[in-house]
Amino acid sequence: MNAIRAFYSFSGRIGRRGFWAGIITIFIFGSMATVGLQPDILSSDPFTALLNNWQNMGAKEVLLYIAMLYPAMALVTQRLHDRNKSGLVAALFWAPALIQSSTILVPALSQYMETIMWGYDWLSWWIGAVGAWFFVELGFYGPHDPNKYGIDPRTD
Repeated sequence: MNAIRAFYSFSGRIGRRGFWAGIITIFIFGSMATVGLQPDILSSDPFTALLNNWQNMGAKEVLLYIAMLYPAMALVTQRLHDRNKSGLVAALFWAPALIQSSTILVPALSQYMETIMWGYDWLSWWIGAVGAWFFVELGFYGPHDPNKYGIDPRTD
């Protein structure tokens, strides 16, 4: 598979090596861009600075995170296809993660979630559990045979 196509296509399969290379690439470029947009992350208290920056995000930052989210979703979908699963399985992780991150970005939602803290705790638990399952499932296992999503990516 073409390396660039892995970042924008939701069809086909991708192997473990390509998946990890893509995720690391997104992380590196996203980190460099984030530090460039928000230099106070390099302060003595980076976690507080990061939380403050999330709560005061502008259009540039939102577009940056959306730009990083799209290729990540494409990589996860292709990796799920390699495991012979539908890309819709990724909604088990992405939907709760987007709901939880919206509570950080929109202060009104954050106040509402504090009134039903069990919901926020449940979302955190769900994201952690599904994230751990995805980490193992997508990062370490892979079939060696063709499936309905295409041929084995190692023979492509």
